[in-house]
Amino acid sequence: MTSIFVTGAAGYIGSSFVRQALAANYQVNALTRSEASAKRLRQMGATPVIGDLARAEGWPQVVAHSEMIVHLAQPDTYGARVTTARAQAYGEKRLQMDTLLLKAINRDTIRRVVFVCGTSYYGHQGDPLRSEDATPNPKGWGPYIAPAIEALKGYAAQGLPIVEAFPGWVYGPASWFAEYQLVPLSKRRPVMRLAGRPQVVSPVHVEDAARALLHLLEHGQGGQRYFIVDDRSVPSTQMVAVAARALGVPGRILPLPWLFCRLAMGPIITESMTCDFRFSNQKLKSLGFALDYPDIEAGIPDVVRRWRASLAKSTAAPP
Repeated sequence: MTSIFVTGAAGYIGSSFVRQALAANYQVNALTRSEASAKRLRQMGATPVIGDLARAEGWPQVVAHSEMIVHLAQPDTYGARVTTARAQAYGEKRLQMDTLLLKAINRDTIRRVVFVCGTSYYGHQGDPLRSEDATPNPKGWGPYIAPAIEALKGYAAQGLPIVEAFPGWVYGPASWFAEYQLVPLSKRRPVMRLAGRPQVVSPVHVEDAARALLHLLEHGQGGQRYFIVDDRSVPSTQMVAVAARALGVPGRILPLPWLFCRLAMGPIITESMTCDFRFSNQKLKSLGFALDYPDIEAGIPDVVRRWRASLAKSTAAPP
């Protein structure tokens, strides 16, 4: 049985990936930092490895014996205003984590490494649909993740078969999509957006993102980049409208001035909200990958069903 080492295994995309990999009969060694997450991963059928990528303790031995690696972990960024200083600290820690992981890999046993990157590295690309060959224009988080992404060339030159995966706006029944869209809409509250022309984004269902990572693990080419996105890009306001219809509620949007967004969320997030992300999935599909949810009209209603089922399950669970 082929072994996969997964970082960020208990996270938003990671937990979906672990389920997909186990269903495909892989042996999954799942890195997590908490005992509670380790228990959930064990119940899923994975082998938890408790550790922190920022410290080379415990997990490097597992990495050295792994045939495949999916790297999803990143420093915590969720739930607070993102200042420039905070983004800088994130970038430095991300590069440190990546360095420790990539140096622990055994080049004699490794078959493929899928390194998950952020599309903010490409930044604002204008109106045309862009391929992976587009010249990066890092914006928002982009300048702070750029050093980690650009360092991959050196590791590839040393013989590591690194496949770079760039998921778009990954929506699902948890994380940002639940907190900033499903929850307020379900409570008849408006979804906040930066005032002005709607941002155009390339979304992807979390389950499709996880399946695509597994597909790249099996079929991706080392030294290549792949966008993981839907068949078409959409205005971010359209995601709100489709979610509202699926919930059966009004789809209200509250436009916020640029200065207010900058004060409330910080300059990094505000700059990200000014960028359009129109990316093509043709390179991924050329490997034989097919989306289960090719657009938000198919994907968001499914997410709403999953979200409601999760709420019902948590409400019914004994105290």
